[in-house]
Amino acid sequence: MSTISAGTAQPLPDTELPGPTSRQPEGPRPTPPAAESVATGLALVICVVARLPHRMLDVTGIASWGFALLVAVSVVSGARALARAPFTLPRSLRAGPNPARALRRWAAEELRTVALTIVAGTMVTLPLYALIRATPVWWLPAWLMFAALTVVWQVALPVLMRLRANPSTPTPPSLAARVQAVGAKARLDVGDVIVTGKPGARCGNAYVVGLGRTRRVVLEHDLAAWPPDLVDQVVAHELGHWRLGHAGRRLPLTLLAELVALAAAAAALSFSPLDAVGIAAAGDPRSYPFLLLLGALVALPVRCVLAWRDRAQERAADRFALDLLDRPGDFDAMLQRAADDSGVPRSLPWWRLLTASHPPIDERVAACRRGRPALQGTKGT
Repeated sequence: MSTISAGTAQPLPDTELPGPTSRQPEGPRPTPPAAESVATGLALVICVVARLPHRMLDVTGIASWGFALLVAVSVVSGARALARAPFTLPRSLRAGPNPARALRRWAAEELRTVALTIVAGTMVTLPLYALIRATPVWWLPAWLMFAALTVVWQVALPVLMRLRANPSTPTPPSLAARVQAVGAKARLDVGDVIVTGKPGARCGNAYVVGLGRTRRVVLEHDLAAWPPDLVDQVVAHELGHWRLGHAGRRLPLTLLAELVALAAAAAALSFSPLDAVGIAAAGDPRSYPFLLLLGALVALPVRCVLAWRDRAQERAADRFALDLLDRPGDFDAMLQRAADDSGVPRSLPWWRLLTASHPPIDERVAACRRGRPALQGTKGT
């Protein structure tokens, strides 16, 4: 669980269907602008209303449902890439001094993204569509499939973090010693301390990974370079999640949320809404963009509940860090540094707060100062 991010849950990617509603447990990614999210959502609506998968399948004459699904996934991925282009292209052009090179880099990244979403989307949806076509209670075995993927992700995460860590920049012994000292104060057995990511990424994430009594602490490269007193506060917050058992409580609720979302999607499909868009059954691959829209609708309230739980856990971890180290000034400074250096938003509009995994920085600073009267007059930077 990231310490300082106030980002929101991501818009449904091309590969997401009614099942998965869980937020990626560690290291949230930057949130696209609202206009970009709306544009990609509208692209999905256009795919349904204009019946783009129907038209492409009529042209190709593909009869196999597996290959037809690949075509449908490709159409949706391409449409959403086109919808993103007015936003991603200007960002890429602003990022580099050479427009021609920036344009080539943008085109390569977009082609890679589309290819990955086509591959991942097809791999996820093939077994799901096979279940939909095989049994009217498809949502139950589909839940078992998504639940297994969720558990495997939790177990595999430490290995992935190891692979992602940069071997050319080993963790400084002084940093590892400080992290383990904070762990000892919290009565927790901290194993390896991993510094990952690239310098200058402006990514101030930290998290604890692993299972059992001994776990690893992961720090992004830029955060690890912060003043040691501020890094202590970040580590104390992350260890608070571990000490308070947040991960163990999150998994059962996440699995339940996936079950509720799938059951809700199956109930909605029982009313035959696909007839309105010329699709006879949910197992028809042409239903792919419609199922993505349905998944977004049924998953939204569940995601809001999970985000509310995550924000409550973040507040509890903040209190744990303040009580453990009893250095409220450093904790306040850590939050200010997060807002200044990592681009974490100080506030969020209500509609983004609904799916935000973390309280905004200003809210967390205010809570810190309410509990520590000596900081009441401190100004944020």
